[in-house]
Parts: sequence; C-alpha cells; structure tokens
Amino acid sequence: MKKILLAFVMVLVVGAMQAQDEVLFEFSDGIEGAVKQTMEQNTSRLLTAINRAQSTGKDINYSGIGIDDLASQSIGMMWNNVRFRVVDDDIVEHCLRIRASNGRVIGYQARNIAVVMKPIDDSYIGDLNQEICINYDPSGRISDFNITMGLQQYVRLMKEGERLNDADRRMQILHWVEQFRNAYVQKDINFMEDVFSDDALIVTGKVVKRQHTDMRPIAKVEYTTQGKQQYLNGLRRVFRNNAYINVKFDDIQIVRHGAKPNYYGVTLKQGWFTKNYSDEGIVFIVWDFTDEFSPKIMVRTWQPTVVEDDDVFTLSNFKLQ
Repeated sequence: MKKILLAFVMVLVVGAMQAQDEVLFEFSDGIEGAVKQTMEQNTSRLLTAINRAQSTGKDINYSGIGIDDLASQSIGMMWNNVRFRVVDDDIVEHCLRIRASNGRVIGYQARNIAVVMKPIDDSYIGDLNQEICINYDPSGRISDFNITMGLQQYVRLMKEGERLNDADRRMQILHWVEQFRNAYVQKDINFMEDVFSDDALIVTGKVVKRQHTDMRPIAKVEYTTQGKQQYLNGLRRVFRNNAYINVKFDDIQIVRHGAKPNYYGVTLKQGWFTKNYSDEGIVFIVWDFTDEFSPKIMVRTWQPTVVEDDDVFTLSNFKLQ
C-alpha cells in the first residue's frame, strides 16, 4: 500500500512540475487560418520543451514540434553554452510578416518573448533578462530562433523604414543582423563562413596614442585590415578559448546606398563580454542584398568608441563594386 501511495505522490509531483513548465502561445493579430494555428501550436510546444529541459537539466526534446534542423541546431548551440527559461506561461503577440522585395510573404516572425538566462557556470557575462524572436516559413514551421535587440530599437527602426518606404527590407536586415550577433554567442563558425563574402574586407582599429588639447583628449587610432579567412581563423581561436561569449548590439542605424539600392550600411555599438576580457566598440557592416535570401557581408569594421563622430566609417569610405 505504501509503495502504491508513494508512486501516486510521485505522479502528482511530476504532473505539477510539468504544469509549471507549460507555455501557451497565441497571436493577437497579423495572421489568420490554419497557418496561424500551426505556428501557435509549434511555438507553444517549443517554449514548453525549453522550460521542461531547463527544469530537468536535460536536452530539449523536439518531438511533435514543426521545426527545421537549422533552427533546432541554432537553439542547441546556444543551449550548450547557457540555458534559459521562458518567463511567462501565457503569451500573446502580434504576428509580423516578412516580405521579399516584390511584396511576396516569405515568412513570419514573433518577437518580444521574454526569457531569463540560467547560466551553467560563472563564465556567463551579461544581462540575465533577454528577449527572443522566432521565425516561421510560409507553412508555419519554425525556421529560426534568435536573441533579439530591445523593443524600443526595433520600433524606432521600423518607423524610419515606414518613412523611407523600405520597412520590409529593414525587417530582413534586422533579422540577419540578429543572426550575425547570435553566431558569435553560439560560436557558429559555419554561419560566419556563409555570411561573409569571399572577398570581404575586415578593418580593426586600435588606440595607439592619446593627445590632449585644451578642451579634451584626442585618440590616435591605427587600423589593420584582414581578409575573410584570416579573420575567421582568428575567430576560431576565440571560440575555442572561451566557454561563453556574450555579444550585444545597441544603437543600430541603417542607411541605404544612394547609387546601389541593394547595399546597406549598418552602424551599431557592440559590447563584447567573456570571462577574461570585455570591450565596447563601433561596428560598421556593409550588407549586399542583391540575393535577398542569402545576403553577404562585404565590409566589417571595428573602431574604439573614442573615435570622433566624423571619423566613424560610413558607406562613403568604401568603393563598392
């Protein structure tokens, strides 16, 4: 009788724990019909599986979830470095439509899903409270999963896009920028191999001297250049030597090239944090969206934050073919 009672109690405990992990997700607007139901079901199951894995200390179980291999691999690479948990158990969000340049809907996105990071060890440096976004293909299958920038930045950039009549392209750019940022966090060298153009130019600045005027200090910055493979070889060493890397993008600005409408310059402030090293700098990226389904980085620069505003790299500093 005692064994039966104990087994019954264990069933109740397990059931209560599973109930605490369950997440219900739905869209308030932006999508209707069967695709909406498919996305809601896949998202609810994925977020529940993440919470369940965090509670039990196990890997995420994707059974019964419509999710691409690349998306599950992306989550897995993040999971190997830091665990996380969905904050809310009942989530209602607006569905965003991602459109190609011809106006065709090529996917959907849900943003503003709050998570709390649950570090495995003390190697994690950064904010514990983060937001994620989930992307879907036109059938409602989960196609991507990323930690995102804050809501205020996103809203500001979209308002600029509406004013300049390129909101759809800006949404695509932000998605790729967020993937780029997460590739550092996930130590995804394959993504870096794919996203950089074979003839990409990488420029890095270093303060070598500080001069003082009557008004303020002026920094002298020395620049070095690298090609794609040289940069990636260095990045591989960084990935191997750090258990966790946290990269944060802030103050993002997007500018379209005047003569080449498929080229965009993205300027942002980057925070780089590891257990033994951290810095902040200004990153400028030139994206080529000639192939909007596989855009390439043509230029990537890093400058220390002490540079003068007039010396920050822009599209006019580079001759684009």
